[in-house]
Amino acid sequence: MDRTERLKLLFSEDEALLQFNTRLNAVSIPDSKAAEGASLTVVTQEEVQLEDDGKDSEPNTKAEEIAEEPDQSTVQEADKCNSSIQASDTKAFTHDGEEPPTPIDGFFCPLMAMSRYPYKFVRKELSQTVASRFFDGGKFWQRVWDLYYVHVSPQLRHRPLLLVPAAQAWKFIQEINRELEVTLSIPEESELGMLLDFNLEGVPQPTFIGQCTSREMKDDLEATIPPRTNYEPPTEMDEARLAYEQMIELGINASKNKSRSKASKTKKQQIRLQAETQLIQTRKKMHCHLGLRSYHSLDLPELIDERSWEEKRNDDSSMAQRLDNVCDNGFPRLDMNNPTIFPFWKEPIFICVDVESNERCHEQVTEVGISTLDTVDLVGIPPGANAENWTSRIRSRHLRVREYGHIVNRQYVLGCPGSFEFGESEWVSKGKLADVVQACFQPPYSFGIEDTAGVQLGSGPEHKHQKRNLILVGHNTSMDVKYLATLGIPVFEDVTTAFLERIDTAELYRIIRSELNQRSLASTLSELGIIGWNLHNAGNDARYTLEALVRMICRDTGEVSVAASTVE
Repeated sequence: MDRTERLKLLFSEDEALLQFNTRLNAVSIPDSKAAEGASLTVVTQEEVQLEDDGKDSEPNTKAEEIAEEPDQSTVQEADKCNSSIQASDTKAFTHDGEEPPTPIDGFFCPLMAMSRYPYKFVRKELSQTVASRFFDGGKFWQRVWDLYYVHVSPQLRHRPLLLVPAAQAWKFIQEINRELEVTLSIPEESELGMLLDFNLEGVPQPTFIGQCTSREMKDDLEATIPPRTNYEPPTEMDEARLAYEQMIELGINASKNKSRSKASKTKKQQIRLQAETQLIQTRKKMHCHLGLRSYHSLDLPELIDERSWEEKRNDDSSMAQRLDNVCDNGFPRLDMNNPTIFPFWKEPIFICVDVESNERCHEQVTEVGISTLDTVDLVGIPPGANAENWTSRIRSRHLRVREYGHIVNRQYVLGCPGSFEFGESEWVSKGKLADVVQACFQPPYSFGIEDTAGVQLGSGPEHKHQKRNLILVGHNTSMDVKYLATLGIPVFEDVTTAFLERIDTAELYRIIRSELNQRSLASTLSELGIIGWNLHNAGNDARYTLEALVRMICRDTGEVSVAASTVE
């Protein structure tokens, strides 16, 4: 029995109902649950009587009279609402291909959460019906979906979150409701993460990437999304950003496959624990590389010691006198006014990189900052107050791409490419950038470089021209490495073999502080007492990051904590 027959049966027993003016005869009132979707289809009184049971009856003149003279205020209000919905439909679901569609309400739904809608948000007895009719066999992906994305915190995941306008999702749900005669809706509870409100002031807005009508098209569009850059965690005072981050996390949780959640959770815990263990070991190695701890504490194989017996005897005697000043945990207290007790393990060169790109076109690398600290230059030199004797030995360079010299980021970060604080910026053509950066990781490792022509002044010490152990440093290094790899720089094609270690100061400082979340570079500098001038200049950021590394290691007591690794 269809809807018309049921209504007919209902009204046929009580003609008084036909005399009641429901105001449905003149207008269709939109569904309040689909304010951005289509209006409800309403059965009028004439339609109920259209299929009578064969009797030739007189028309109900009173009902017709009421229908011909509806309440004008109601008509005007409903017409206004219908006009608004039609405009919304035009904006939300169609566009000419020149400009992306603009959802007018600012609400979006996670795409992958929508693709799993019947399995996660529909009651069991109805779930399979909805899935079979509208989702299984790729049916969900055969619709036209306008795809958007937002980058997310690296603490949540590395891939962006894909979104579709909530208006499109509502329209889809209404189609299901009409065909199956049900009353499904999109869950509005914020903790379920299905309806995301991007009307918060000052938060990143979804970016349109195209339309898809298949899972393959979705994957292709997702592959075109530029990598995230310059992520700055929200501060405790930034309530809007904190609320935004929480909303995005809920959206990610809604997108997860429930059936795999338990196995995925266990695997992620194992990966996280392994990463934390590696960071703790890296922290110990850093003490050894800077002469603050003996490499013997790492339980590594003995190295061949090529010193003469006389050198060993003198060194051992000096060390024995100074080992009296040792903490309870066996970690020697660092005397900032004397050279370190132990030799610099493997005598590495620390090279810190930072990359700035056009925030509107991430493929355009506009600046590269490179700072270098050779531990051989620190032999016999005390760190000094706040390790300033050591950090003063850092050599810093700021490379600017000539073709992009006019670009200054302003939307997400305040760029300042013309404000390098540690020397003169070097202009490099786009075609030469890869060669100039690669040369910084080869002998003489930027030693003697003074101008844009790369003039080397003098031969310098012999160790500058020998192949050395390199340690790559950066603050949230993954994106910088990706940018440099796309430039075709050989040393970044396989960083696992090119570098002795890779140090992410954001993660290292988190471990040292036993904190759960990373700090931004600005926050880390402030905590370490370093004044950072003109951040988001690649040259300045690379220099300050390397200074922060040296200072945080010199301040570190060596007390390892794994508290962060055991917390979800």
